[in-house]
Amino acid sequence: MGTAPFAILAILIVVFQASALEPTEEPACVPGFKSDMLVFQVPRKHLAKNFRLGKVHFTDCTDRTRFLFKSDHSRFHVDHDGTLKVKIPTTMHEQQDFIVHTWDTQRHKFSVHVRVEHQRHHHGNHHQNAEHHHGHHHAHHDHDAQPDSATNTESTTDAPVPILVFPGHVDGLKRKKREWLIPKLRVPENYRGPYPLKVTQIGSDKDQVKKVFYSITGPGADQEPVGLFTMDRLSGILYLTQALDREKQAMYNLQAHTVTEGSGTAEEPIDILVHVIDQNDHSPTFTQDTFVGEVPEASKRGFEVIQVTAIDLDEENNDNSEIRYRIVSQEPEMPNPNMFAINPITGAIRVNGDGLDREKFPNYTLTVEAADMIGEGLRGEARVILTVSDSNDNATTFDKSKSTTDAPVPILVFPGPVDGLRRRKRDWVIPDLHVSENDRGPYPLKVSQIRSNEDKVKKVFYSITGPGADQEPVDLFTMDRLSGILYVTQPLDREKQATYNFQAHAVTEGSGTAEEPMDIVVKVIDQNDEKPRFTQDPFVGEVPEASKRGFEVIQVTAIDLDEENNDNSDIRYRIVSQEPGMPNPNMFAINPITGAIRVNGDGLDREQFPKYTLTVEAADMVGEGLRGEARVILTVSDSNDNAPTFDKSNYVATVKENKVDAQIVVMTVSDGDVPNSPAWNAKFTIVSGDTEGFFAVKTGSNKKEGIISTVKGLDFEKSKSHTLLVAVENEIPFALDLPTATATVVVTVEDVNEAPVFDPITKTVSKREDLAVDTDIVLYTASDPDTARKQKVMYKVIRDPAGWLNVAKDTGLIKVKTPMDRESLFVKENKYTALIGAYDNDEIPATGTGTLIIHLEDVNDNPPTIEERKIMVCNKESAPQLLTVTDKDGPDFAAPFSVSLQGSSKSNWTAMMNGSKTGIILRLFSELPSGEYTVVLRVADNEGLEQDSTVQAKVCDCKGKDVTCKDLAKAASSLPLILGILGGILLLLMLVLLLLLFARRRRVVKTDLLLPPEDIRDNIYHYDEEGGGEDDQDYDLSVLHRGLDNRPEVFRNDVAPNFMPAPQYRPRPANPEEIGNFIDDNLKAADNDPTAPPYDSLLVFDYEGGGSDAGSLSSLNSSSSGDQDYDCLGEWGPRFKKLADMYGGGEDDML
Repeated sequence: MGTAPFAILAILIVVFQASALEPTEEPACVPGFKSDMLVFQVPRKHLAKNFRLGKVHFTDCTDRTRFLFKSDHSRFHVDHDGTLKVKIPTTMHEQQDFIVHTWDTQRHKFSVHVRVEHQRHHHGNHHQNAEHHHGHHHAHHDHDAQPDSATNTESTTDAPVPILVFPGHVDGLKRKKREWLIPKLRVPENYRGPYPLKVTQIGSDKDQVKKVFYSITGPGADQEPVGLFTMDRLSGILYLTQALDREKQAMYNLQAHTVTEGSGTAEEPIDILVHVIDQNDHSPTFTQDTFVGEVPEASKRGFEVIQVTAIDLDEENNDNSEIRYRIVSQEPEMPNPNMFAINPITGAIRVNGDGLDREKFPNYTLTVEAADMIGEGLRGEARVILTVSDSNDNATTFDKSKSTTDAPVPILVFPGPVDGLRRRKRDWVIPDLHVSENDRGPYPLKVSQIRSNEDKVKKVFYSITGPGADQEPVDLFTMDRLSGILYVTQPLDREKQATYNFQAHAVTEGSGTAEEPMDIVVKVIDQNDEKPRFTQDPFVGEVPEASKRGFEVIQVTAIDLDEENNDNSDIRYRIVSQEPGMPNPNMFAINPITGAIRVNGDGLDREQFPKYTLTVEAADMVGEGLRGEARVILTVSDSNDNAPTFDKSNYVATVKENKVDAQIVVMTVSDGDVPNSPAWNAKFTIVSGDTEGFFAVKTGSNKKEGIISTVKGLDFEKSKSHTLLVAVENEIPFALDLPTATATVVVTVEDVNEAPVFDPITKTVSKREDLAVDTDIVLYTASDPDTARKQKVMYKVIRDPAGWLNVAKDTGLIKVKTPMDRESLFVKENKYTALIGAYDNDEIPATGTGTLIIHLEDVNDNPPTIEERKIMVCNKESAPQLLTVTDKDGPDFAAPFSVSLQGSSKSNWTAMMNGSKTGIILRLFSELPSGEYTVVLRVADNEGLEQDSTVQAKVCDCKGKDVTCKDLAKAASSLPLILGILGGILLLLMLVLLLLLFARRRRVVKTDLLLPPEDIRDNIYHYDEEGGGEDDQDYDLSVLHRGLDNRPEVFRNDVAPNFMPAPQYRPRPANPEEIGNFIDDNLKAADNDPTAPPYDSLLVFDYEGGGSDAGSLSSLNSSSSGDQDYDCLGEWGPRFKKLADMYGGGEDDML
């Protein structure tokens, strides 16, 4: 077994030498590297910067010796002459593999796999193995190096895709594991995070029985770049710690390891391959900064002069690297500004106009632009210098690069170790599938593959269902029925749908479902295919002409439908043009991030340049990508450069004290700015003189008047005048440093008679309800705020619903007028409320009010009563009757009650209290004849206050609880007959009355009035006829008011006072014995009801009218009574004493 490799090696050497001895023809030149793989061995592990490793040989079958090389390894660099150097100091822990790219003149891309390894000294077999592995790849060998099978890489077009396997179904107690084809992991470059970013997760079935620890090794883990990828030691989650750059390194090869606690390696290491997904982060770069060519002056239109070439380091066969060319400028522009045109795809520049003249214009300088994203993306520029000559036989060509496709995102699982002949399967964490949007195909494009282990024994058919498969959008994804390969049939658009979720199914031939359905998630990778769009076009704003530099005018906003938190949607703003460009072409600047436009220069003048139009551009890729434009129209508005001034500097006004919202003065101002503009509209403030907030100033409707009014009532006794300082400004600040105009307002307070004020406004006292008449209750006084007038304060009762109180006119001492009763209807919650008035002796008295609340303390002044006054019982085995006992007094003077029978009631009845002592149980114990009987019960409360109550008992000839009286039954049976007879009589009477009325109306004869109806001196009625109803009496009640018509200075108020609530009248009692109290209580309430007509109002009776209906003289005009003495009326008796009190200034005088 040990000699087999050497035998194979010997055969290969012989074949190789034999082939080398055969004569060969000189092959045609083929552009490319000399070897498919280049291996460079270094003698030491530590490599310094600029250390030369060797040379990369490339030819494009021309005389060119210098090329643009691109290494995808950040630590190695290739010069234009092919020299491979160390870019960053490196320590060689193990071999370094990377790719070097270059392009020929036709834009064809060539790549070679390069390996750098540390040269070790081996002996014996080891040395021979090393030669076998590397002998043909050494960088110093002249022949092309051929890599062995271990180093061959798969082509990008045949890259593996994620193969998802259905979870195994349950077969008895044993779960069948599944096989898995491991795809590559895919991570977009320049992803913004957050980091660390979860990439995938690995799992071992050992962790079900033991604790497993996970780790990774290789470039990007424990080798440079160290720590780029990390793995959680316990969960097996693979994290990316920072953003990747595909142009630095397009692929990372890692190894994952597992170790069980206490027993070493759990699984064999597995390879992890991470592919970096390209983003448009590189602008096109021209192969030369300046292209030089010649053009014959006699060249015709279409003659090709030169070809420019640019390359884009982004991924090939992708919009990110799809370049388009255009000519930006031509210098000179004579004789035609478009003398040359460029092929946008090839970069070939041709003659586009006539008039080339070597003597006039010997040279042309063109600025050429190359833009990716098919001309809409990132841009690069170069110069083309063309010399006009007599002849031209050279034309430069431009290369086109190929594109590659991205590999799918890999999902990784440790391979199970071999245990005897049986291989243990592993658990798998299925990641999402990723497909780039706008992929150019070809379609259908292979995405993934599923497979069931049932296909080893049976034929399995595969299918998918869900949105994108058999639901809208139908057939976007399809699956090969036999192989399980998942295809996408057309390009995807992430902006339409970013994720697709569907299910995969497997069915075996003849036996139904092979596996449980499996969820498949396809995520669409964003590409920069959406240009920024402004939210509106145009934006309209205003800028004051006096704005200073930095003043923010308006903010423009654009949105990009590409993926958020990505360069594809990272927008930057700039101003493309300004019209007009006077007085400064950069009058405005824009914040590139926020889009806020600000003033950037001096000299805004509304009269000269009233409007500016800006063209604003928004570009993604941080300002280097796709672009969108919008207009911004800015109107230069008038600035506030004139301060308003008062027409008068001093104002004097008078206002009565205590008046609120009283207008005091109107101040006018003038302003030189544009009328009805914010710079012209006035705004007033009180600067000083109103520390207590008595006044307010507001702007009038014409915006030029300041109106001062009172907010609170002024107090003449505290301050007789107020001096205010009022300032005026405009609605917008002054554009310049202008003085603020002020005016002085002197407000004089006018004294008025104020009503006396009670202290407190509401006074509460507690008194027993049985206070004797004329007993003092409380002294309730008021003070007059008009201290300077020295007026006398007098008192009166304004509202006393029950008429219980009397107040001393001069002192305010309140006494009991009539006995009080806590149980009265006028008492609520033991409180009786009265309104007391205090008035002064001014010519026009002012009255103030105070509220007196008397808390009445209960006394035992109400005996208990029985509610039920009529009962019906049977005379045989009579059922007991429950009678309810109530007491108007409070609970302290009520239950428990006691009862006793009085008089003859004791002989036939028994009475006792119930268990709660609140009800009487009355029972008939001896048989009585049918009839009505009076039962007298004496009921006493807990303090012995008692009262006899009578109960009318109707005894019926019956037995037990069901009471039935035979006489009532008879009456009930004859009732319909009686009602029928009465109804017939009523109908007969109504018929007779109708006949009489008809006969009477036929005899009516009307005569003319003695006076014409328009004569309104009197209403004269004719009585020389009888009958006729009321239709001949046309009353004119307006004559009753003619007295007031002759006295226009007198007003009459015939409405009820609205400041006095109506008293509550007592409802009719059920107990006939209470009728007396009911009448007395309601009589008192009616006498003291201020809301009942007639009302106290001023009437005039000096008109001699006729037929007056006025029958009440309850209200008389006594205002002109003078000093007449009415005291003599008190000697005529009690009735005239009341009149003497009313008109002689007695105790009931009401002002």
